[in-house]
Amino acid sequence: MKKLMIAAAMSAAVFAQADEQKPAGAEQQPAQLEEKDDTFPVWGFGNYGIYSGYQLYGSLLNSEPTLQGYAEVNFNIPADLGYIGVGVWSNTDLTDKRRDLYGKWFNEWDPNIHWSKTFWFDDDQKWGLQYLTEFVWYYYPHGRGHDHNTHGKSHFQYGRKTMTTMDWNHYFELKNPYVTPYFKWVHEYHENKANLFLGGLKRTVEVCKNLTLTPAAELVYRSHRYNWCFPTAGWTETHGSGMASLRVGADANYRLTDNLGLFAKVYWCHTVDHSLRSAAEHGSGGDYGQYKDFAWGAMGVSFNF
Repeated sequence: MKKLMIAAAMSAAVFAQADEQKPAGAEQQPAQLEEKDDTFPVWGFGNYGIYSGYQLYGSLLNSEPTLQGYAEVNFNIPADLGYIGVGVWSNTDLTDKRRDLYGKWFNEWDPNIHWSKTFWFDDDQKWGLQYLTEFVWYYYPHGRGHDHNTHGKSHFQYGRKTMTTMDWNHYFELKNPYVTPYFKWVHEYHENKANLFLGGLKRTVEVCKNLTLTPAAELVYRSHRYNWCFPTAGWTETHGSGMASLRVGADANYRLTDNLGLFAKVYWCHTVDHSLRSAAEHGSGGDYGQYKDFAWGAMGVSFNF
């Protein structure tokens, strides 16, 4: 049931980004995409840091600190066909709040495989449309699993390990010298045949030498099946589709060397849908979704090669 999508995955806050997003893959923020020149056939990036909570698409899955990281390796395809790559995102809860559900240390691993290409509209490569598609799997090593009933629907089961294909995602970004619009479609096809749509605006500015700031604002729309994947304690009823959340904030990235940097994030999230806000008022305990409005932040190290 749980939609632990990493948008974080593609939202990795790396200093190589022109931007997470995206986290994606991941995530959990606007997707960060960087297409290298053909002279670099193999390249990649990653990050690891401490987060004030586990946030996903504007909903808070864990209100207490976690460690999260992402690493990705890509290969440029000849004949200007973009690049293909693999990545993996991980989470470690630093407290025992969700221990009964997922364990604690390294309780989630989300590998992905992806392809991306930028379709440039001009010779100067200032205007273009970048497209990325990815398949994401989710692995919970500490007692979370799925089972199928006679109707073929997957159900949550305690005490079982699982690695199931979950999401097929599509990300679009209109590259330009001004404000960059982006859009992401998350299709969860294993458990609920659910859909999530995310759209926003962002712009990267150079504050000073080696320091960039990327403010962003986005809205998240969830189908009623996707809403069902974000339960709150004491609330299991399926609600209708709707504009689920609003997220505004910024990513800061500081380049220490050509291959090493620091990142920081600060975001504020607001639950938009009335029924979801009402449900959040009754949430409690280790379950997620019980916060209508919240702020979160993160800091850590990033690298590229």
